[in-house]
Amino acid sequence: MATPMNLTTSSDEEAQVPQSTQPKRLSPAMLFAGAAGVAAAVLLACHAAGSMSRAAPQSMTVRALLESDELAGVMTHNIMAFSGDADQEHVQRRVVAGLGEIRDAIREQQPEAHEKMGSLTLSPKQKQAAMRVLKMYSDSRMLSLTHKVAAAVRETAQEKGDQSVLARKLMERLTPSLSDMRQLHKEMFPGAIDEFKFDLDSKHWNGELKVDLGRRLSAYNGDVRSQAHTLFQGLERELGDEMPKAPGRMLLDLGSSSSTLGTSSSSGEASFMDCVMKAVPDPTKVVGCIADNMKEVLSMVMSFIKGKA
Repeated sequence: MATPMNLTTSSDEEAQVPQSTQPKRLSPAMLFAGAAGVAAAVLLACHAAGSMSRAAPQSMTVRALLESDELAGVMTHNIMAFSGDADQEHVQRRVVAGLGEIRDAIREQQPEAHEKMGSLTLSPKQKQAAMRVLKMYSDSRMLSLTHKVAAAVRETAQEKGDQSVLARKLMERLTPSLSDMRQLHKEMFPGAIDEFKFDLDSKHWNGELKVDLGRRLSAYNGDVRSQAHTLFQGLERELGDEMPKAPGRMLLDLGSSSSTLGTSSSSGEASFMDCVMKAVPDPTKVVGCIADNMKEVLSMVMSFIKGKA
């Protein structure tokens, strides 16, 4: 007969059964070490994310700069500083349209330059240097100089004076600002030699000054073109012969006016006197004349001061 199964356990078997299934308590030292590890992991993750967000600026082509939001933003800020127009969206739309017209004109009229600008690369440092002068357009010192130049041109035109009268009025108004101009020159062109010479040849200063004070402000996006010309000059300084010269010359041709008198420098660039006569009454064009010809303006003022000494 089969022996019935014994469902009871002996005392020895009971002694082998664990008395509790509760987890072991961690010591304070172990808890601290765990928390420190978690904190370190979080810090490492944050550092990695921050490093990615602060990645070094990338190089870009000249054409990409011309089409960039950064350039449009700088030009918009400059125009608003002069015009007092508080509608940023409206101004920026016009700036973007103006830059688009310039890009299209270069592509259609200067296809080789357009192609070169699409492959010519700017380092972040070169880009900032090329835009340095353009960013000074809205500087308060530049705004003050612009108002003085425009006032001298208007007064001369109203008095039916000639270019020699304009030169005198310009010098009288700008001389008190010589210190500001020299500082601006240093900031716009770091490392430039602070040495200025200028000789006003009287044979160039004759005939009544003719300025069209009734010209519409910013007609045909002239304020955008003048800023683009300043940018192209900056690109030429940074890139040298690699930067095509044709786009800058094209902008001068687009901005020329047959109704004004003036002389041109030997390099083909419009002289300061010729430039301001064409620029008034558009303040953004006037500041472009000052920025693009700052060395010449300084030389004129210093020659005037020496002549009075």
